[in-house]
Amino acid sequence: MLSILLPTDFSQNSENAIIYALELYKNEDCKFHFLHCYPPVIFSYEYQIEKGLIGKDIHKILQEESKERLYEFALSLMRKYGNDQEFDVEVVKGFLPDRISKTVSDNNIDLIVMGTKGETDSDRVVFGSNTTQVINKRCCPVIAVPDDYKFVGLENILFPSDLNLAFKNKHFQPILKILKLHKSNINVLHISILGLTSLQRIHKEFIKETFTDYNTTYDILEEKDIADVIYEYQQEHKSELLVMINNKHTFFENLFFKPTISKIAMHLQTPFMVIPA
Repeated sequence: MLSILLPTDFSQNSENAIIYALELYKNEDCKFHFLHCYPPVIFSYEYQIEKGLIGKDIHKILQEESKERLYEFALSLMRKYGNDQEFDVEVVKGFLPDRISKTVSDNNIDLIVMGTKGETDSDRVVFGSNTTQVINKRCCPVIAVPDDYKFVGLENILFPSDLNLAFKNKHFQPILKILKLHKSNINVLHISILGLTSLQRIHKEFIKETFTDYNTTYDILEEKDIADVIYEYQQEHKSELLVMINNKHTFFENLFFKPTISKIAMHLQTPFMVIPA
């Protein structure tokens, strides 16, 4: 059974990401784990008097209220978009990226699905700080869902790679799960300036062997600006999911987290799966 973590701050962005996850994995045997995290707060003495909270465990009250709200929220979405799969809810105090790491470990989570921005709603922000930190913790594969993206089926997956990583089977399990579930095609894209090295050829053969049972295309483009090439490829070739492996200090970080945000990140229009190396 697949275990999927669905963090929510009750924003429209996080709700939209949850709906995407429920529809993407509607026909999969899985369990959805809804998580709400609230930050530590200190209430003024005057506030406690006003609300009749003197002598009471305020954080316990807050947690119980949040858990009730989360359960109703989860139940409503599961009834509307789920397919009789299991779900549970958890409310914790702390900061989301840190609590997610613990939840992933405690619950054997296979995948996290979350909004790209959470409560942040600005055209100038590509990824909210929580999403960025969760991705960079590399504790679990993450699907980041852009604002207002609606699930419309999954015919094509785009997988760009610099082919410098020594791939392992675990890197491709989340992709293979989706390929099997939706009978999708996968487009493997490599951007090369000087052609493939012998090591890159070996890695490419590993990819070919991995996806041998699926409809796969391979494109090698000779360009210098990797980000622009990926962006333009997305415009010319329909895809409903962008997948990358987050290989430390390479290609991935240059595309998404350098000071000058690249075109591909700024114009990200499809869900984006990030798999830790």
